[in-house]
Amino acid sequence: MLVGRDADVTTLTTAVAAADAGDPGAVLVTGEAGVGKTALVGALTDSLPPTALRLSSQCVDLGDPGLPHLVLADLLRGLRALARTDDDVAAALARASAVTDATERPGSGRTHDPALQLRLLDTAATLLGDLGRTRGPVVLTVEDLQWVDSSSADLLTFLLGRMTTERLLVVATVRTDGLAARPRARRLLADLDRLPRVRRLDLAPFDAGDVAEYLARAGAGEDPEVVAEVLRRTGGNPYFVATLAADLARGGDLREGLPRLLGQLLASRVDGLPETVRRVVRCAAISTQPVSDRVLRRVAEVPDTELDAALLRAVGEGLLVPEGDGYAFTHDLLRTAVDDDLLPGERARLHAAVAATLEDGVDGPPVPAEVVHHVVEAGDAAKVLHWSVLAARDAMAVLAPTEALRHLERALATWPAVPPAVRGPLSAGRLAVEAARAAGLAGEPGAGVTWARRGVERCDPEADPDGAVLARSELARRLVEADAGDDAVAPALEAVRLGAAPGVGAGPRALAAVALARALLIAHRPAEARPAATAALGAARAAGAPGLEVEALSVAAFLDELDGDRDAAAARLGVALRLARSAGEPAAELRAHYALASMHYYAGDVAGALPLLRTAMDRVAESGLRWSEPGVELRVLDAVARYVAGDLAGSLRATVAPESPPPDVAAARLAAVGCYAAVAAGSPDAATRLASLRGSWDTDPQVALVAGGCEADLLTWAGEPGAAADVAERAQAHLDRVVGDTAYGGLWLGALALGALADAAEAARARREADVLAEAERRADAWRSRVDRLVAGGRGRPGELGPEGRAWHARAVAEHARLRGEPGVEEWEAALTAFGY
Repeated sequence: MLVGRDADVTTLTTAVAAADAGDPGAVLVTGEAGVGKTALVGALTDSLPPTALRLSSQCVDLGDPGLPHLVLADLLRGLRALARTDDDVAAALARASAVTDATERPGSGRTHDPALQLRLLDTAATLLGDLGRTRGPVVLTVEDLQWVDSSSADLLTFLLGRMTTERLLVVATVRTDGLAARPRARRLLADLDRLPRVRRLDLAPFDAGDVAEYLARAGAGEDPEVVAEVLRRTGGNPYFVATLAADLARGGDLREGLPRLLGQLLASRVDGLPETVRRVVRCAAISTQPVSDRVLRRVAEVPDTELDAALLRAVGEGLLVPEGDGYAFTHDLLRTAVDDDLLPGERARLHAAVAATLEDGVDGPPVPAEVVHHVVEAGDAAKVLHWSVLAARDAMAVLAPTEALRHLERALATWPAVPPAVRGPLSAGRLAVEAARAAGLAGEPGAGVTWARRGVERCDPEADPDGAVLARSELARRLVEADAGDDAVAPALEAVRLGAAPGVGAGPRALAAVALARALLIAHRPAEARPAATAALGAARAAGAPGLEVEALSVAAFLDELDGDRDAAAARLGVALRLARSAGEPAAELRAHYALASMHYYAGDVAGALPLLRTAMDRVAESGLRWSEPGVELRVLDAVARYVAGDLAGSLRATVAPESPPPDVAAARLAAVGCYAAVAAGSPDAATRLASLRGSWDTDPQVALVAGGCEADLLTWAGEPGAAADVAERAQAHLDRVVGDTAYGGLWLGALALGALADAAEAARARREADVLAEAERRADAWRSRVDRLVAGGRGRPGELGPEGRAWHARAVAEHARLRGEPGVEEWEAALTAFGY
């Protein structure tokens, strides 16, 4: 019975119509428990047009971290059922193999890689967009977002932040009471509130008119005094109103001692029932909703005939409702009231019984994250340790590192409470290493380094030589990822030393060798990196680890490039490409593509880079890794190479992504590199493009460099040399602050600034403005000193300054000569020659 929600239903149906017209969006239906969120969503789905595709998902309360990818798993479960009779859905699912692979075949040999996590999110978003195009508007409802797991939160943020023209509406219900204790849900709501296509629909409690209408329609009378008393006792909460209305309809009297606390009233609905019914309802209250019939029969320990009668009575009393192959409470407030009424010992015993039932496989193969929830509530430390580790490994297998990290942190916190004899083969040091790896993949680099250091402390080289090598290797890798290559060398060297001991496994030895080669390369120690890379290649091949072999080949290829042997580098990268593809390592393959194309580009062979980039971009599209780190780097390099080659229109096209909107950082970087061609072509919107990027300089250092330089260039062409020099100086100051003052990008900014200052100096001479000329010369001398220092000791790609850097330096020298009023013929000839590539 839906009362007082006509305007809210209209809001939702209007949003469906907008989505059907290609204007996607999301509505967060928010309010306290019992306010009618689920009823409103039900009314919406009942009113959907026949052409709409209704999909649903349900978050569940399993504490932190919950079941990974639960929203996606629910969505796919529904789609797979539809695919049996709907060819369009079946075809869309077939095109979304990255999603179905990750959720149906966890642990199928994948390398844990952030790019694969992003691929999963991108493919899921593309799947929904695909369904909208082929099956009419898609309406996805997500219930109880307050219980969202981390990976599902990532999916919703990714999806809702990138909608453009998909025929998609997401409707999510959020219970607002108790959010203070749910930081993950609060963060998600804060993120979603900032998105332009997301709106909130806050459901208000009933007013007096709504209560009167509800009581009348429920057969509970229309007495104004009763209406007023119901409103006073319930605060207008629709579920509480319904509870009192049902009691009144059965002949109850508000003046005859009904409990004033509605929680007591809800619990009292169970108190008067037979003991068998009460036991079944209490067992259901501590189980994941819905609870299967099999679990209830095992936990309740009641003969089947009595259980059937008890369930029939519980359903008849409106306590439980059949759902799937089990039962759920008619409302979570009722479940909470029953759960709260349990004594602590009874609750712990029931949770232990449910855990044992799940462990025994009564309800199918146990889901570790679900078992963890019950053994935590039961207070069984040994089982918490065991199942937390299994849950973490399951989460890693389905690309959910945040959940894996939380499970491992719980396992390590429980470790001291579990007797050594009960821990079995588990090792605290090895678990810390797993936590470090999960933290790195979850985007928590600081935690990754911290856990890796703890792994080093806890892995005794004598007691666990393999673990000691793995811990030190992981620490080195975490430090490299944190851009602390100099600090990474020591633990990597130690890992290699320990790995040379007899009995150490081939896998740990290979990991250590690759970690050392990477650390030495990042630390700008190429002479030492060369033998390390050779050793890493041999170790990776001996271990049969294709992912590590691809890494080692990439390091060795970079060293070949530094030595000037581009043919050898290209040959190695060709091997790496084929190996990565055959081993099913798409992210590693794209990194090898990038290494090969960038080698040609940075060596000045732009024409040779372009066909390689075209091939690479085809693989980006085929792999679904459009917005992975290597995918973004390839797209940016493609746009830049086209610009340098003179293909301005092609460069601008390369920065546009019609297939799916990019993440924020990628969007800003692509918008910035698009300014190269926009300024060069004299596009009328160039100034607008640059103005829109001024607030994005902190997004990524490359945004500040490219946007700042392009704006300086535009202002110079517009005859505003002073403003141009000011922008170049602001951009350089920003880079000095965030990445240091030795980045090679300063050569480009320096040449542009010196060109602008030369224009200003020429104008000052013509107007005989000595003070203006003197100021231009002072600023120019400072820029000239900076670019000379960069040439002498700057840092960019390891190795000598490339042809582009040398060309911009030559341009800076020539501009400085022009500023001083010198002919500079030789300097300009040198600049022209340098830009000949």
